[in-house]
Amino acid sequence: MKNLHVRWLGARLRILSWAALAAGSARAAVQFLSFVLVEFRPRADDLFVCSFPKSGTTLMQMMLFQLTTDGDVERIPHLDAFSPWFELDLADSASSFEALPSPRIFKTHLKRRWLPRQGKLIYLVRDVRDVAVSAYHHCALINGREIQLDPFLERFLRGHPMFGGSWFRHLESWWPHRGDPDVLFVEYDEMIADLEGTIRRVAAFCGLPVPETEMPRILERCGIAYMKAHGDKLDPRLHLTAPREQGFLGRGRPGTGRRELSPRQQALLHDRLAELARDLGGSPEEPALPWLRPESG
Repeated sequence: MKNLHVRWLGARLRILSWAALAAGSARAAVQFLSFVLVEFRPRADDLFVCSFPKSGTTLMQMMLFQLTTDGDVERIPHLDAFSPWFELDLADSASSFEALPSPRIFKTHLKRRWLPRQGKLIYLVRDVRDVAVSAYHHCALINGREIQLDPFLERFLRGHPMFGGSWFRHLESWWPHRGDPDVLFVEYDEMIADLEGTIRRVAAFCGLPVPETEMPRILERCGIAYMKAHGDKLDPRLHLTAPREQGFLGRGRPGTGRRELSPRQQALLHDRLAELARDLGGSPEEPALPWLRPESG
């Protein structure tokens, strides 16, 4: 029990450091820039799974795990051993990162400007209503108690510290790069609706072969049933605080935000989405921004 407590305190301190970096802390920024510019040695074939939290990160990590290995989760202690959290592990990861075989795969919740200029970046974007509801349930699970949705949503709109700041500002940092040759935008709803098509699209972007004989295995192991059955391999940090039987994987279905948020709560997000569209120099009606339509679905 003592070791478990020490592990949780260490993880929590590292998460707080990440949150400070994501929120723009000058001290955290200097520390991280030192790591990226001096200690971290990028490789041309590095792959980054980039997202705001609760946007499908684990599914994409699992997809890349299946595409680059035999996909046997029993051979690894947990998914982070295969695909470490770039910024969270920065304090003690220079040598361990160097030991990873190519292509190295990292997950990150950082804005674009904090990441190396080499490698390829897959950016996951999910309907903000679903992100907000998933974040709400995650926060309640971490705290081990029920929390009120209204005050949580207000903090989420301002930029909840547990999730490293604002979903809106995070997307704003990535949107200008959606056409960059080293960036692939993947919408969560499309990934769930067409898993095989997404696997092929991601593989082509990353230059990874997909033998047809392997596709059934990849599809099965990227399915929610398989991932739920192996939840202890996918996010062990959460199990330091949450009861094992609860697990960390939600249902993963699009549309939970529209079902669980009240009309007033959805209206708050509607207004912020419209503001974001203006900040991005367009409108929710433009073909380039179809998923920003708050009334869609």
